[in-house]
Parts: sequence; structure tokens; C-alpha cells
Amino acid sequence: MALFQRLPQTSQEERRTVQRYTVDCPAQLKMLGGNRDGRLSDLSEAGARFETANPPQEGVSGLIAWGDHEFFGKIVWTNENSCGLVFERRIPLSVVEASCEVVEVQSGPVANFGNIPVATRGRRASLVSRDS
Repeated sequence: MALFQRLPQTSQEERRTVQRYTVDCPAQLKMLGGNRDGRLSDLSEAGARFETANPPQEGVSGLIAWGDHEFFGKIVWTNENSCGLVFERRIPLSVVEASCEVVEVQSGPVANFGNIPVATRGRRASLVSRDS
């Protein structure tokens, strides 16, 4: 038996059992100590990230409500402007998918290497070959 043993660490990715989705919708956290208005920024079947100006303490339970949905959960982490909830029971995937926004990313044309200037001065100019 060693006094100092390194315990095997489980990375955050390994602990997750369900896919997380980025969302952006107004939400309210209803608790015995009062309600907090904010936004959902991350959602999965198992939990959510709730962004608010004054997040509650870790361990507090409450009802998170957005749109037509309400689910009971517990705060498992908190920082200065957001907190993470784990739902008491997993929510349906259909609710998660309905809450997600489809965000399309505009992609421009691929760079044309012929338009990139080749260095002619400096230390690295000797490394560039104009023959290729």
C-alpha cells in the first residue's frame, strides 16, 4: 500500500454517456429560494447548462423551464455566470432535438495557392522553392 497513489482519472468526455447539443433559448430555473431567469446554452438527455447572472449554489434542486418544457434537476457545478444541472430522469431525445437550433456555417471558397505570395527576402526565403 502506497501513501500517495495516483487514482485513474476519468476525463470529462469519458464520463458523458449522451450527446450534448448547443442551444440558445430563454429559460427559468424555479427553486424554493426564488426563480432565476437566464438562457439554456447546452442541453442533453441527462442535463443542461444554464447561464444566469446569479447562479445558485451546487446541490440546490429546482425545476428548469423553457418553451413548453419543464424538468426537475439538481445543480452539480457552478461558476460566476452559469451552472450545470443533472436531470432527475433523462428527458426524451425528441425534446432535446426540438430545442436545438440549426446553425448553418457559411464557408467561403478554398484558398487558391497561386494567390499566396512567395517570400523573396529574409532568412526563410532560401527554404522556398519556386520549382514546385
